[in-house]
Order: sequence, then C-alpha cells, then structure tokens
Amino acid sequence: MRGSRFWRSLPYDGQGLFPPPGELPRDLRKRAAEVFWRRVPWCSRPLLIPLARLAWVGACASNVWKYPPGGTMRLFLDCLRSGARPNEAWVWREFFRVPPLHPLPGRAAGRLLSILGAASEHRILNDKLATSEMLVRGGLTVPSLLGIIRPGTGLAPDAPAWTHPGELFIKPRQGSGGRGARVVQGAASLPADVATEMLVQARLTGPVLRLTTARNPGEAPFVHSALLAFDVPGENPRNFIRGQIRVPIDTHSGGMKGGIWFLHPAVRYAALPWNQAPIENWPAPDFKRAAEMALQAMALVSGLALVNWDMMLTPSGPVILEGNTCGDWILTNLGEIQGLDTPPLVPLLRRWVSQLRHDSAV
Repeated sequence: MRGSRFWRSLPYDGQGLFPPPGELPRDLRKRAAEVFWRRVPWCSRPLLIPLARLAWVGACASNVWKYPPGGTMRLFLDCLRSGARPNEAWVWREFFRVPPLHPLPGRAAGRLLSILGAASEHRILNDKLATSEMLVRGGLTVPSLLGIIRPGTGLAPDAPAWTHPGELFIKPRQGSGGRGARVVQGAASLPADVATEMLVQARLTGPVLRLTTARNPGEAPFVHSALLAFDVPGENPRNFIRGQIRVPIDTHSGGMKGGIWFLHPAVRYAALPWNQAPIENWPAPDFKRAAEMALQAMALVSGLALVNWDMMLTPSGPVILEGNTCGDWILTNLGEIQGLDTPPLVPLLRRWVSQLRHDSAV
C-alpha cells in the first residue's frame, strides 16, 4: 500500500522531463521544486533527482496504458513533458489548446501553492474542523458538526449524530478532493473504527459552487473566478472527466455560461441533459451572497495568495464546505474556455514567490 502511494505521488517535485511552456510558469515551478528538494540531504540529490525522473517515465507509461487506444503516444508525451496526469493532460489539450502542454498540473500546483503565504493558515485550511471553527467565529455558515469518529474509539455515545433523523455525510478531517467522503444511512451505518478522524455532518443537498479568491501580497482579496458543478447521474462525481458538468459563472453579473462536460469537448450545454434545467444565460442562485461570503472567509486568512472555496447552495442559502489552498488549475481557469475575462494569476503568483524570496533572505 505504501509503495502504491509513493507511485501515485509522482512526479514528486511536480516537474516533467522538460520545462513547461512560458517563462513565468517555468520560473514558478522551478522555485517550488527547489523548495521540495531542500528537504532531501544535498549529497543524495544528484542520485535521487535522476531516479525520480526515471520513475516518472515508468509512471507515465503505466498511467497512459490504462486509457483507451487512440492518441496514446501523444498523451504519453504530454504527460512525460509536463508532469501532468493523463486526465489533466488530455483535458488541457482538448479544451485550452494554448499552450498545448498543461503549464501547472496538479502536483506542480500543489508544490507551488503550498509554499506561498502563511504556513499556519495553510494548516488551518488543511484541517476541516479548524476551518469550520474559524469560519463560525467569523459569522459564516458551515455544515453542522454532529460528531467525530476517532481511531480506536469510534463515535461518542452522546454525539448528536445518534439522534439525527436523516442521512449523514462523513469526511476525513484532513484531505482534499472528496477522498474518503461518503453518505451513510444514519448513525447505525457509521464505521465503528477508522484510520483517521472523520467528521460527521447532516447531508446537505444542492449544487456545489466553487469560488476562487485571490490577493496580491498585502492587498485586499478579490473574486477571481467561479463555477457551479452538477453531478452527472450514474457517474462517480470524483471522476474528473465523466463525473460532473461544470458551469463557469461571470463574476461581475453572476450569469451562468454554457455547461462543460469534459467527456464531450465539442459540446456546450445550454441546459442539463438529464432534466433539461436551463443554465446558459441564467443567474447563478445566491451568487451575490456566496461571493460576499467567500471574500469574508478570505479576509480571515489574510496571509494566503489563493483559496478555492467550495459551497453548497442549499434551499436555505450558501454553506461553506471547505477551503482549498492547492486547487486544480484547470477548474480555476475554466472560465477562459467560455471567454470570461478573469485576472491573470501567474503574475500574482510570481509576486508571492518574490515575497517568499524576500522573507527567506531576511
């Protein structure tokens, strides 16, 4: 299991075999890789770095081999050169096209964004319980906590979850991307023991709104981009290509653009295909309030460059689910596909890298 986890973690420093296109992404990724390798004894780096590159070649071949035939060699080369996973490399080339190689794939984005800004605030947002407590103190709405399942002890006998009448939602206290989260049919269905702490909440319903907030060092935050995600019936929502239709939102007007389903690159959906609910040119529900909440939340973590806030748009209003400081670059910039005018993030991130260098020098 541990070997499998290390294999999935490739490329460890986020680098592909060749520098990414564009001077700014290359500079940013190089800086993040340097910070990563500083944790390794300097005398072993001349050996470990080439070994990591060779391991990435093997990982690329293994990952791409699982994909259906057709364009496999190009996908292999895209992954090899950029450091992207196959789904990222394929989506980028099909939808963004320029540059043809993904400039900041998930591993590279994680390495870069995790070193920018206040480390203490990164730790808060990596802890869903600490995030909720911070947001509640700031007067913001979060899911009600009905209990915590702890390793070795399970759910406390006096936890409110035992008397909750409806379905429950459980998720790891730490982590991202919905890993380990699931719906259970009441407290009797909760696991008796877990490997890591799990938070127990009432199940909420509604589409998920992702609002990206950003700031330049020392400046006020702003809303960079937004999208609504609708789960496709019959598909795993965590499947990046098949699981969701994503709808970019104009942050100025709150209007929705045509839906994007990565499974069908040439199609833009004016309505959801399974129920014909209109989306294109319709206002996103509660968008103004949600944007205000995202800015309030970003003000609570004044030392961070970029945060993706996931909100559930419930019938009673927006509820903040979590904040992610290492969000997906494709989703953050999805509005570009629909011609939305979003502020460029690479110059902003470079200012934070310059701030990091300055702080390190001091």
